Amino acid sequence: MNLYTAGEGLFDTHVTWDDIEADMQNELRTVASFGPNKSVKDVGEGNGFMSKILLIEPDWQNKDKELPKKFLAKILTQLAIQKLSTKVAEQSKIDNHFADPEFMVKFEEIEKRCHNAEVTAYSHLIKIPKVKITVPEIYCMKKFSESNPAKGYILMEYLDNIKGIHIFENISIKEVREILHYLAVIEASSLRIPKEERAGFIDEPFKTVFGAMLEDEVMDRIYSMFHSLDKGKLADIADRLKEIKSEMVDIQAIESLSEQLGMERVLCHGDLWSMNILWRQSGDEHHLAALVDYQIAHFGCPATDLVRMFSACLSGKDRREHWEELLECFYGYLEEEVGTRKMPYTLEQLKEAYRRFFPVGAFLIVPLIGPLFECVFKNPDEEMKKKCLATIMEKTECILDDMLHFHERNIKIKRGEMIH
Repeated sequence: MNLYTAGEGLFDTHVTWDDIEADMQNELRTVASFGPNKSVKDVGEGNGFMSKILLIEPDWQNKDKELPKKFLAKILTQLAIQKLSTKVAEQSKIDNHFADPEFMVKFEEIEKRCHNAEVTAYSHLIKIPKVKITVPEIYCMKKFSESNPAKGYILMEYLDNIKGIHIFENISIKEVREILHYLAVIEASSLRIPKEERAGFIDEPFKTVFGAMLEDEVMDRIYSMFHSLDKGKLADIADRLKEIKSEMVDIQAIESLSEQLGMERVLCHGDLWSMNILWRQSGDEHHLAALVDYQIAHFGCPATDLVRMFSACLSGKDRREHWEELLECFYGYLEEEVGTRKMPYTLEQLKEAYRRFFPVGAFLIVPLIGPLFECVFKNPDEEMKKKCLATIMEKTECILDDMLHFHERNIKIKRGEMIH
């Protein structure tokens, strides 16, 4: 059994009703069983490519205590990304390298490591006091291992009344501060994780996971898309990016950014963008419900999460005007959480790390924007389409301009020139 061939379990995975029922009975210490009206629904279609997110309603029979009426099963599979890549390859008339047998084997190893890292992350997060951050209740987690090669999954609480705010929308400065406080709590708590336990997280995420997003054939499609948008408004910037891409994407420098700047490594989310941030609406405001998807959780440089989150969630104008003020706000939260212990880095080190990581961090948001343009164009509501397009164009234009600005600054640093 492997993750890239269909199984006989739920939604072609290898995980069956029996697996999930036995785990829930064991973890909840109940003799209640799933009933004849049990149901399962794929609620993650289009929002993630490494897992199936299934909503399960178990129809409990012979209940002996209060049990969850519904819960989520996050099941690792390669089938989701195969489906997407096949569609993209057919539409673009290009080879589908995700269908290459050698690639599928290699990618399976990466997926398993990512899943196991998420299990490790949740094992840590659920120990943090609930008054500090909200983490969905975890019922059961199964890591991949030699004795369990195909059934990696997490059974967790279903959060009601939540929503994601897409990349073609913006969030407010006030809402960003809620995310910053959440991150500060996680970072501060991670300083207590012993060195030997840190091996359970992803090692060198930019080399192992993000490398595939930065391959030339993926980026060529993105450059083409920018040429076709808004009468070629972004064509010149896209051409310039293509010229400097190999110089700009220095993976080794990114992986060692903490050491270069003398910062202590802290626990990073690793994939902090719009779709991994869940909100609850209250009138006209949103309040943070939870951060999810810790598959790329790793010990690294904190600026990597902040650059990606600011680039994906804020308007270009707000990001440019407030990034320093927001880093100062975050650092204040971190100081509160760290208390009398030694801080892992200084505010100036954090700001410098932000500047240095910006070109690559923002670059990693760009491939995520591409498919969303297609999504916006398919919207039948012309007024909404126009509004979304204006939002995403403003955000993209500012990201691309600032990538070039900070890249030129990085080049000067490499040459040993003085910078301000």
